[in-house]
Amino acid sequence: MLRLSILLVAAESFVFCGYDKDYRIKTNRIWEEVEENTFSGRWQDLETDPYDNVVHFDGETHLANVKQLTFGGMNAEGYFSFDNSKLTLQATGYGTDCDQIYELDLNTDPKLQTLKRISTGLGGTTCSYFYKEADNNHRLYAGNWWNVKIDNTTDVSKTCPEKKCANPKTDELKQLCNTSYTWDIFDDYDIFKVDRYGNFVQRLTNSPGYDAEGVVSPDGTKIAFTSIRSGDLELYVMNTDGSNLTQVTNTLGYDGGSFFTPDGKRLIFRASRPKTDEEIAKYKKLLSYNLVEPIAMELFIVDIDGKNMKQITKLGEANWAPYMLNDNKRIVFSSNYDAAANGFGAFSLYMVNVDGTGLERITYGENQFNSFAMQSYDGKKLVWGSSRNGTQYELNLFIADWIDYPNATSSTPTVPTASPTTPQGPETSTKSSTSLSLLSTFSLVVIACFY
Repeated sequence: MLRLSILLVAAESFVFCGYDKDYRIKTNRIWEEVEENTFSGRWQDLETDPYDNVVHFDGETHLANVKQLTFGGMNAEGYFSFDNSKLTLQATGYGTDCDQIYELDLNTDPKLQTLKRISTGLGGTTCSYFYKEADNNHRLYAGNWWNVKIDNTTDVSKTCPEKKCANPKTDELKQLCNTSYTWDIFDDYDIFKVDRYGNFVQRLTNSPGYDAEGVVSPDGTKIAFTSIRSGDLELYVMNTDGSNLTQVTNTLGYDGGSFFTPDGKRLIFRASRPKTDEEIAKYKKLLSYNLVEPIAMELFIVDIDGKNMKQITKLGEANWAPYMLNDNKRIVFSSNYDAAANGFGAFSLYMVNVDGTGLERITYGENQFNSFAMQSYDGKKLVWGSSRNGTQYELNLFIADWIDYPNATSSTPTVPTASPTTPQGPETSTKSSTSLSLLSTFSLVVIACFY
């Protein structure tokens, strides 16, 4: 099966020309016949018109030269290589029915390239990340391709893992699915190391249950990830070869979507924290079916040895996909806490200090989804996923220059006033479920890496 998987990736990777473009896109192959690019520098540095209210909205003063990276489908969790030249991402809509792992060259116009698929095309995948190497030769991602049974009649595009609430088997599960917004925690997801062509190198996790959401430390020596091996969804750290496993968190709730802080000493992550007897009972019951209900999450930070855990936000609703900026002091994250002002289903990017003060809105535009932000390692760019300039069935990736201290005279709408230390409402509500509906449309398996 492994040999077949490698052959599948290799067959998809060769460069060719002369075929119909739609066929090339569907099969994820790269073609050579492209238009001459008149811009002589790196495409990611190309200047664009500001505040067109299509890809760059009034008020987004921390962003400049906004450019669209993908065009159609569901594209999320785009993360920079350590030299900032490439992007790894997960996407649906390129010939498969569930997320696969792809790459983009950020120095070439994305309209002149086709996404290069790195994963096998079998099963589902999530949360890819580059290793820290001069030649960008290796990366990791989580998936269940190793557990997919195929033969010569199998349509590999139809091998996605089944979602529990798509076909509930028991009355109890039907009740849970009818009264909850759920994400599946696939119990055969493991983390794998592959090379630039998608060839299998090493299986990094091999324990029963969900192992995913892996990220590499700034010094390139460690991997942080989420695992259910303890019976709950907790954070772990291991060496990049899978050795020296250490459990970081041990509190009831879904701890995930972690990233290392720039100094490599801490993890920033989002977590649910069921508190009442009813909340705890429901969390455990959902988890027994490998499901979670991600409608009430806050941001936390913890040392990589598990000490000094602190809660950063207390906004209520869903606060997730955090990434700490290079100054080691501020965090960019996604939230729907102000859904009444932004529209139901809307998620905006915000920035907050690590002590929970200084909440600031980053993205604007009504009824939009914005999440999965990552700052480039040189601090000059920000990449994120957004529904802007697309249909309600699309999520695309965008890149912009990051402006740390925008001119105070720039056109900026009034930022909603909200204290990150004051709850804005109950942690679970009908409004929460409604505003999470857009996430359901995007069919995201995890919320950060979620990546």
